[in-house]
Amino acid sequence: MLIFPKHINRMSILTRYLSFHILKNILSVLTLLTVVFSIFSVLAELEIVTEAEGIKLIPIFWLIESLLLGYKLIPFAVLIGSVLGLSSFVSTNQLLVMQISGFTARYRRNSIIIVGSTIFVVTFVVGEIVVPVAKKLKAEIQLSIGETRDFTLTDKGFWARNQNEFFKVDTLQGKNIVKGIELYEFDDGMELQSILTADSGTHNGLIWIFEGVSILTFKPKYSAKQYDSSFEKQLTIGPEIMEMVVSEQKDQSIFSLLAYLKLAKITGQITDDLYFTIFQKISYWIDIFVLLALSHFLVRINLGRFSSSKNIIAGVCIGFGYFVFGKILNQAGLVFSLSPGLVAFMPSMLLLLTIYIFKLRSN
Repeated sequence: MLIFPKHINRMSILTRYLSFHILKNILSVLTLLTVVFSIFSVLAELEIVTEAEGIKLIPIFWLIESLLLGYKLIPFAVLIGSVLGLSSFVSTNQLLVMQISGFTARYRRNSIIIVGSTIFVVTFVVGEIVVPVAKKLKAEIQLSIGETRDFTLTDKGFWARNQNEFFKVDTLQGKNIVKGIELYEFDDGMELQSILTADSGTHNGLIWIFEGVSILTFKPKYSAKQYDSSFEKQLTIGPEIMEMVVSEQKDQSIFSLLAYLKLAKITGQITDDLYFTIFQKISYWIDIFVLLALSHFLVRINLGRFSSSKNIIAGVCIGFGYFVFGKILNQAGLVFSLSPGLVAFMPSMLLLLTIYIFKLRSN
């Protein structure tokens, strides 16, 4: 009976050893991917930085860009890194020796929990604290080198700019509907030409249709008009600017998003975009554990049949398909007005289905 504590202790050591090995491989893959992609990202900004004589900011800009890209690449690195780590155990027969020693599926599940929990804590801290700060620093650097942004999101609405038009919106209700509008139009010399205010506006695919409109015109002569009926106006700013707001929201912490959601409900805004962003953040954390489990099953069913390189290729294909499917589903959700929860969690459910299929094949 006294051998059981020793056996359990030995299994705990093997679990920690496997967990550390997987984490090391995930970190290696993440570092490699981040360095490669961040170099291309910085090179895309290099001309702007150089022209603005902000060359000394390149190292800081690269670090920030690396952090932001690294956070986005974590799920992909989790899948490839864990497949790489487990495959190396298979190729060196370490996993076989561990199984003979009594390292059963229960202990492999424990390693998934350890690795997943570690990555969850890191991604939560980075995503909720570091990424919002990094985005703010990046925006400040872009402004310091004279780079203009298409829009700026604040807790009181957002400002959008296209050419000589400045468009302020208090609330967004869907992609094509806005409320609390202010439009400032300038000439090529950046002298104010007119100010339009409106209670609401809708884009019909071609033009904006505003309600409750007042217009102050300064040139060629001063005038003030109010319109009781609908007012149509062609602007260079369209719904594509509204889509950028969703992208900007993704970089907010989940606590900020919940605060936005509460405010949106009070003010009567459509909250589908906010719900989708919140659900997507939650699915991001869930997918860490799902991708880890998927890598274990992928290596397990191919044990003794496929080489490590084929396991890695299979992992890359699954990871690529997972991200492409997510992008396609996001667009389909916008076009067909699908449930935000369905769109956000469908890739995770598809991964779970893949694991179930792998489990059936391994039995």
